[in-house]
Amino acid sequence: MPQAILPILTNMLVAVMFIGAFLVIAQTYPMVRRARWFALSYTFGVLDPLANLGIWLGGNVAVMQAVGFIGFLAALVTMALALSHYHRRRPMWAIAIAILVSGCIWRIATIDAPRDAIWYQLSFQSWFALGSALCAAALRRHAPPSLLNRCLVAVFIVTALHFWAKAAFAITLGTGATEEDFAGTIYAVISQTSSGLLMIAAGLLVVASFLHSVVRATQTEALSDPLTGLPNRRAFDRWLDAAQDDDMQLPLSVAIIDVDHFKRFNDRFGHAVGDEVLREVAACIERHRPSAGRAARLGGEEFVLLLRLERCMALLVVESIRLAIAQLAYKDTDAITVSIGMATMEKGETTSELLRRADRALYRAKAAGRDRCEVDIPDEEVVSSVARPALKVVARH
Repeated sequence: MPQAILPILTNMLVAVMFIGAFLVIAQTYPMVRRARWFALSYTFGVLDPLANLGIWLGGNVAVMQAVGFIGFLAALVTMALALSHYHRRRPMWAIAIAILVSGCIWRIATIDAPRDAIWYQLSFQSWFALGSALCAAALRRHAPPSLLNRCLVAVFIVTALHFWAKAAFAITLGTGATEEDFAGTIYAVISQTSSGLLMIAAGLLVVASFLHSVVRATQTEALSDPLTGLPNRRAFDRWLDAAQDDDMQLPLSVAIIDVDHFKRFNDRFGHAVGDEVLREVAACIERHRPSAGRAARLGGEEFVLLLRLERCMALLVVESIRLAIAQLAYKDTDAITVSIGMATMEKGETTSELLRRADRALYRAKAAGRDRCEVDIPDEEVVSSVARPALKVVARH
């Protein structure tokens, strides 16, 4: 058995394993369904070792030569398209098609060219180098900067250079007198092994990129409210834990915002309208919060605002948000108003105590008639000492 058959069979098996892995990933995780493009790339890649195996088994040499060359070039070009598609950018279709079509024409035109000619080996490997360079260019142009993407760019650059190096090895070591002799040469072993290792490296980095995307998406979903898009209670609890451990000694205020008579929206207008009201309120809070503030949905019709502001400034912010929400309207529903309970952290107080005081202030706001903000002051200062800012409702146009 020729010595290159084992690397050829290994490359086939590895390609099939990557095809299966990409298809399973695409089926299991909807956010990376574009993995099917990479499965297609490795499907084309299988054609090259299959063609070499076919020649050794006595298949039509000219046909196998064309299938192997076109298949491997198509694999590289498809990989470039897949990388752009995966990063939700428009692939470089014109360049990819030009490389593939020109390569096919060249292969057919040189099917009987002398194998040991320098020009032939250089031009033969140059098509694959172009395909690898296109992969690197697609990543540089379309992928966000990250360690994984930089490593993947490096792999494709090395792959492109390695193809030109293979031309020198082919001339130096020889590729066999005929295609049938190729599998028995030391050059065939080097060629199949080096190309296989680089394609494995590229595949593993792509899989790692998929897994990173899945983990990041899962973390985002775990900390986000699916209805409003705001962070959820779990995210808010993390903010509170971080604030408790913060040594910056910045003032911390918390405001709990509750949509008034929300059950009435659901009962009179339906849950779809109620959901839209919550989305409108969430968007309004997000628009009007300070850049250093954080908003989240606690659940139901309750939202929360975390502000790195002292009491007076925090009250100014939440009052402006209350008035902005009062200007919202959805179809022919009732007016949308909110009640707000606010508290500012005192020295030696825990975030749990701060949240309880804000909740207590919210209940006072509801008991006092709703559509208002109440501030909880633990040392029984008069509320007038943090007089409400002189805001006025501006008519909506």
